[in-house]
Amino acid sequence: MTKTVAVVGLGKMGWALAERLLDQGIEPVVWNRTHKDLAPLTSKGARVVASPNEVWSSTDVAITFVSNDDALREVCNGNAGLGAPGASGRTVIDMSTVSPHASAEVGARLQAAGIGFLRSPVSGNPGVLAAGNLTLMVSGPNNSYSACDELLHQIGANVFYLGEGETSRVVKLAINALLAATTAAVAETIVLCEAAGLDRSRYLEVLSESSVGSPFVKYKRPPLEARDYNATFTTDMLSKDLGLAEQLAKEYSIPMPTTNAVHALIKSTSDYGLGGLDFMAMLPYLQHEAHRTPDVEP
Repeated sequence: MTKTVAVVGLGKMGWALAERLLDQGIEPVVWNRTHKDLAPLTSKGARVVASPNEVWSSTDVAITFVSNDDALREVCNGNAGLGAPGASGRTVIDMSTVSPHASAEVGARLQAAGIGFLRSPVSGNPGVLAAGNLTLMVSGPNNSYSACDELLHQIGANVFYLGEGETSRVVKLAINALLAATTAAVAETIVLCEAAGLDRSRYLEVLSESSVGSPFVKYKRPPLEARDYNATFTTDMLSKDLGLAEQLAKEYSIPMPTTNAVHALIKSTSDYGLGGLDFMAMLPYLQHEAHRTPDVEP
């Protein structure tokens, strides 16, 4: 088992990943695009490098956790990127949510450089990652997956290998489309029940135990009851992902009327000024539209 793994990109999820690795006895090499105080990680044993390709001096596996297509291209391409000459035989595992097109483009470049590329978008938030309960959807070369299987299971309890190519990207976008639709339905029914005089906590109690209750509904129940919209995943980021799903659906000529309608609602929520809050901010936006007092305001 490798004792050192690189983490490239230290947003909320990348940071949680680095801490998870440290807890598992793996000392990560870390890099972040923007200046950030990394002392909490380095004090525990992480080592900072100046550019992505410098991680290869210490490890054969790099995990990227970046925000979008362009960020993935930036960390993988160019002389300072993970795909720079001299990295043959290494493996890049990308856990970002990006488009299948950008993923395939980066994958081809890395393959040409002799680098294995696993697409491994995830389902979960920093707290889920920290607890070891992350779900990983993996696709790419089978030999790369076999070599990294133990590491992936140390990161998350639920690891699904979905074959070659970009299949995991499609599954991730499909799951986020379903997540958005579920969130919208929960938000609008809370507004309806409260307008009819029902206490929110009582509705959520019944909903959680009903036939449409789910781990997601149960997970969101405490922050909904507390009117807590601190972001585990922002409204703006979910909007980005729905845009990718819609783009993919258009390429396959697949109608997605529910996703289109929910995306319009999410865009309106962002336009209202709640894009930086948790994606459950659709609820206060709908309260505003219903002329009721919102849980939070811009």
